[in-house]
Amino acid sequence: MADDKAAQLCSLWQARLGDSDWYPFKVVHCGTDEEEEHELVIDEEDKKLNDLNEDFGSEVYEVGCTSLKELNECNPSGRYVVEELCNFKENHKASLKEAITLLLKMLPN
Repeated sequence: MADDKAAQLCSLWQARLGDSDWYPFKVVHCGTDEEEEHELVIDEEDKKLNDLNEDFGSEVYEVGCTSLKELNECNPSGRYVVEELCNFKENHKASLKEAITLLLKMLPN
């Protein structure tokens, strides 16, 4: 029963994350008057994200926000999943050099 509920919630949020009509971001000014710089940030007043926080806590909320930011960074028009290399040990996107180095280490001598 719990597994079914978890699968339903994952499907629901996967659909929400990919919904380009839902735009839980806002633009904030972050430069001086001479330099017009803007940054796209999560809208803390977004109802769906606030409901996520209330229902499941701050850790799940942060994961949802991180997912939104990453999807929007890769493809803001559709927010569909794009595969990328990750270095989980150092918690960052892996460079091509890191990937090649790892592959070379994995080759038999």
